[in-house]
Amino acid sequence: MSVLMNTIVFEDCRNQWSVSRPLLGLILLNEKYFSELRASLINSQPLPKQEVLAQCFRNLIEGVEQNLSIKNRDRFTQNLSVFRRDVAKALRSDGYTEQCSLDMMN
Repeated sequence: MSVLMNTIVFEDCRNQWSVSRPLLGLILLNEKYFSELRASLINSQPLPKQEVLAQCFRNLIEGVEQNLSIKNRDRFTQNLSVFRRDVAKALRSDGYTEQCSLDMMN
């Protein structure tokens, strides 16, 4: 899970679909570790960016249910695409001007 999240956040991940499928299963399997990983990634950033990243993570799991149905996996893949874009924007910004998308379906 850590490797996949770091790939999404810090590297050029071109095929998000192939990363999103196993990532959702791992998140659902070990929610505690995902929470710890999320906190670690957020806390590793400067204070002004932490709330923006926290919102990005909230948006990532918004509307995602506790199952691996096709509809749920598709929703997570869409959320992951927006998450990746918003996190990249937040990490490039000064932390005050950039905000994560509120609607993950855009």
